[in-house]
Amino acid sequence: MAESSQRAGPLILIADDDETERFLQRQVLEPEGFEIIEAKNGLAALEAFNQGKPDLVILDVMMPEMSGFEVCQAIRTLPGGRNTPVLMATALDDVDSIDRAYRVGATDFIGKPINWPVLPHRVRYMLRAHDTLRNLIVSQERLAEAQRIAGVGNFRWLPHSKLLECSAELCRMLGLGEHARALHIRNVLRRIPPSDRRTVTRALRRGLEGNKVDLDHRMVTLEGEVRTLYLRAEISAAEDDTAYLQGSVQDITERKRTEIELAAARDEARTADAAKTAFLAAMSHELRTPLNAIIGFSEMIAEQAFGPIGQGRYVDYARNTGKAGQQMLGFVVDVLTIAQLEAGRFDLDRQNVELVEAAEAIVAEFRGCELGRGREITLTVKGAPGRVNADPRAIQQMLSKLLSNAAKFSPPEAVIQVTIAAGGEGFTRLSVTDRGTGMTPETAAMAVRPFRQVDGRLARKFGGTGLGLSIVNGLIERHGGRLTIDSAPQQGTCASLEFPAIRAETEQRRIAAVAD
Repeated sequence: MAESSQRAGPLILIADDDETERFLQRQVLEPEGFEIIEAKNGLAALEAFNQGKPDLVILDVMMPEMSGFEVCQAIRTLPGGRNTPVLMATALDDVDSIDRAYRVGATDFIGKPINWPVLPHRVRYMLRAHDTLRNLIVSQERLAEAQRIAGVGNFRWLPHSKLLECSAELCRMLGLGEHARALHIRNVLRRIPPSDRRTVTRALRRGLEGNKVDLDHRMVTLEGEVRTLYLRAEISAAEDDTAYLQGSVQDITERKRTEIELAAARDEARTADAAKTAFLAAMSHELRTPLNAIIGFSEMIAEQAFGPIGQGRYVDYARNTGKAGQQMLGFVVDVLTIAQLEAGRFDLDRQNVELVEAAEAIVAEFRGCELGRGREITLTVKGAPGRVNADPRAIQQMLSKLLSNAAKFSPPEAVIQVTIAAGGEGFTRLSVTDRGTGMTPETAAMAVRPFRQVDGRLARKFGGTGLGLSIVNGLIERHGGRLTIDSAPQQGTCASLEFPAIRAETEQRRIAAVAD
């Protein structure tokens, strides 16, 4: 209490109708550091208790108007009086009086005449016991509250008694109310479904043999609700070396339900993913087959493979049809590629590739296509770049898209530079640089996201799906590399692919294997 913390010593209320008795008690207790307030009858004692909030009451039994028994009983109903220590003092030494004193709430009993040298020690002992009990009660209340919040109960099982001592929270889990109690172990086991009961019983037996118990099991409450509990226990020994099992039980019903739902959702997602993969494979075949036919027959007609065509415009129509088919095929390939990349199902056919040779072939092919025709494209090698372990098909796709972007977003007369260099940190760098429109860092970050086009006007001019840089980024990441974009508005763009270089010892082993 706040009043107690401000006192020099414990406050003792002495209630006795004998003034001499009160004087003697004061003379004995004050030198021992106790503060004293007095009351000469029962009513005065109750008033003094309300006003002073004493730490302990020494109460005479035989008082006029209101006996000590009645005063003690009344104190227990006052605010703060429920647990205040009360020492009953009387010359009555019959068992009935002592029994009555304890029934009305007395903490202890002392006979008259009082043994004065012993009284201070008796009072000090009662105060110390009261503090210990109060701290224990507070600790138990905090433990019970913590267990309630966490959904954790505890128990102790003494096998020879067949009783399971359960905490309040464990009783609440079992639907047995909010108070701790002892339950027969058989009654508790009956609440566990048979399929789990055998497992729990075996675990408890192993626990009594010294093994730790750690398992989940179901429990049926009195209301018929099935809960999932997490049981942990281990063996301990009492002071008399009697072995007992103590442990904790946590209600994990909601967590278990969530785990089941997540597992079901995961399985459903895997099934859907497998179905999507199968669909993409079928779609790839179903779309490519007619497109290949359209493109092939268009080329045959445009080249007049089976003789001249009377009307020249039919040749132009065939070329337009073939061009549209090529665009459609490119769109299909892009969509299928980004779908496989995002699903983590794009398989790489890794080989040790000479990047310079591969780049030369890809650049030569790009010079012959519509976007690259008439453009000046240079290829520069810096240092001594080594081989890279990569998928040639992916290299073709990545470099072609970077060249396509450079051609789309730069003037026809601007030079496109392709550079291959041995970079630091074990990387080989392949860069494509243009002097085109360029972009801000924010736009560059957006450009690697699927279905985002950097400039709407240029997109309308050149078309495209907005998947180019996102496919390049996904492919290089699958190789363990990275895509970097260095760009500024109206100054151009440098897009670089950084491939992990093959370690020297790996390359030496390859050369040795070829030599053998």
